[in-house]
Amino acid sequence: MVRTVATTYLPVILAEVRDSPGLIGSVMIINAVAGFVVPLAVGIWSDRRHCDRYGRRPFIAAGSLVAAAGLAAVALGARNSFLLVALFGLVAYVGVNAVTTAHRALVHDCFEDGSHARANGAQEVAMLAGALLGLIAGGLLAMAATWAPFVLAAVAMPLLAWPTLRRVPVATDLAQRALNRAPRPPIRHYVGILVRPGVRAMLAAEMLWVLGYAALPVFFVLYAKNVLGLSTGVASLWLAGFAVTSGLVMAAAARIVNTRLYKPFLLLGLALMGAGFLAVAASSSLLAVSIAVIPAALGFGLISTLGFSLFAAIIPRGDAGGYTALYFSLRAAAALLALPLAGWMIAMTGSYRSLFLLAAAATLAALLPLSFAPSAQRAATMRAPLA
Repeated sequence: MVRTVATTYLPVILAEVRDSPGLIGSVMIINAVAGFVVPLAVGIWSDRRHCDRYGRRPFIAAGSLVAAAGLAAVALGARNSFLLVALFGLVAYVGVNAVTTAHRALVHDCFEDGSHARANGAQEVAMLAGALLGLIAGGLLAMAATWAPFVLAAVAMPLLAWPTLRRVPVATDLAQRALNRAPRPPIRHYVGILVRPGVRAMLAAEMLWVLGYAALPVFFVLYAKNVLGLSTGVASLWLAGFAVTSGLVMAAAARIVNTRLYKPFLLLGLALMGAGFLAVAASSSLLAVSIAVIPAALGFGLISTLGFSLFAAIIPRGDAGGYTALYFSLRAAAALLALPLAGWMIAMTGSYRSLFLLAAAATLAALLPLSFAPSAQRAATMRAPLA
């Protein structure tokens, strides 16, 4: 919810201070920058410093408070300085990325291999629900005052984090193992992860499939207006329909307990999403595009749930923070690359349909590195902690 509120309504506040679309677009890379840098710091730190009593909870608690402080500062300074509002927004993104990194690591800390899809699916559905809540409630509040969504998010962030802080168990054996391990310099640590069997194939596939969908939310409304002739409101309903369909698939994929099925269903998800995007690019008919979006939504739901679930099978016990950090940092890097690439491709071709052509090419290309990734069952036999 916090990420959606910040990404959707921070540009609106910035425009009230200074109506400069180019400058606002440049400033909004703070989301991707924080998404790349913060996980790399929090991941390895949470692996090394979480203790028997608290686990990764301090990072979730601190991140929640930092995010809430940044959001509150945006609301208070809404009409003051462009630079200050941008800096406050960066603080909010730093906090929410700290929470995300530690929270994702709990999937590996607290669940066995056969339950990774269930845990990851629950997180994906919750994030989807939070995004819809932030979009809808934030939009209603913004009609009264543009700073109001940030007050909602600032209050909700620590309240929604409290059940996790109170109820999630601490994997004490992992904590002790991390504390007893000789520390490695961060760069060497992450390079060591990258050279592990299966890691590079999974991360290469992830970067390609993120490259395929990351730019779509930004440009979809413009595509709907220019190609399909839809209004902004109808285009937004389309996005909501896509999200709901994907959410249903996430909930279904979360029920997969046989780890042998993770990789086949992930390959199926990539094929469905890539084929759907390709069909969207091939037509400007509203009916044809509406049908083509369905397999794309189904594929996105499978990828969202099973992508990290398959990657989690590679993670050695006690190293969840570092691996999780690398996974989500590279996702942010792919998103940072996708936005200008999509924008320039649309500008060069003069057609928003090329957006889906790029998405299809990147998604289908991810099938190649993923085919070299180990199955979840084989990965579980290969993992061993870094020395």
